[in-house]
Amino acid sequence: MLIQAHHDISYMANHSARHKLDIYFPPISPATVPLVVYVHGGAWRTGDKSEFQKTAEGIIRASNYRLVVAVINYQLSTKDDTSVRHPSHLIDTMAAVRFLITDQSYPGRSIVDHSRVYLVGHSAGAHLSTLMTLCPHLGFEHMHHIQGVLGIGGIYNIPKLLKYNAGYSDFIDMAFSPSQFTEASPHHQAEKLHSQAQHVRFMIVNSSQDELVPSEQATDFASQLVNTGYSDITLIVRDLGGHDESLFNPKFWDIVVQFVFA
Repeated sequence: MLIQAHHDISYMANHSARHKLDIYFPPISPATVPLVVYVHGGAWRTGDKSEFQKTAEGIIRASNYRLVVAVINYQLSTKDDTSVRHPSHLIDTMAAVRFLITDQSYPGRSIVDHSRVYLVGHSAGAHLSTLMTLCPHLGFEHMHHIQGVLGIGGIYNIPKLLKYNAGYSDFIDMAFSPSQFTEASPHHQAEKLHSQAQHVRFMIVNSSQDELVPSEQATDFASQLVNTGYSDITLIVRDLGGHDESLFNPKFWDIVVQFVFA
């Protein structure tokens, strides 16, 4: 079955390339289906939605054409543009998700069940997906639509990641000031039980062969969520390939589908 794809949909009025998303959906659906919002990684400094068409289409096929998948861009922190720093990436992510929930006219919108939205983030994208869920002070007003968050190869504890590899300061310092390292870590935000996120299911995934992010980031974060009182936490640490390779592994696509339809 041919999957429909629509590219470069603006989710902000400025129509910037970094404020656009791609959406993929089955050509025929007898009923509304859940929406998966994929947030790419790249250390907050690289990555583009165009790189993940295979992932989006793989997830849809693995679901037997029962999902819509949106892949978003967000502003990046680079040496050429030092103005983009935390929380810019987070604000963009929330804006994209807000657009997908509230806009009435984007392609595929008619078959999306906006009461069943799932965030799937990789690496820095896992950081953004979990952080927006655990930060009520940011004012994201549609949390009741978010049913689950799945992070793979995620960065959840910035200070601890720097202890693991001090060389990561190269990209972390571009995206965050030192005073933000703790506050901007989902692990820290998970120390409080936030009422608006109590219904959210979390799945924390790390490949045992991930050469960039240690599984300790996932195991510690999952433990913190459980200890704080979040009730539906799943931790998966298994061989899915390397840090980026795992995104194109059909086993990962199956994990996403099983999470959404559990």
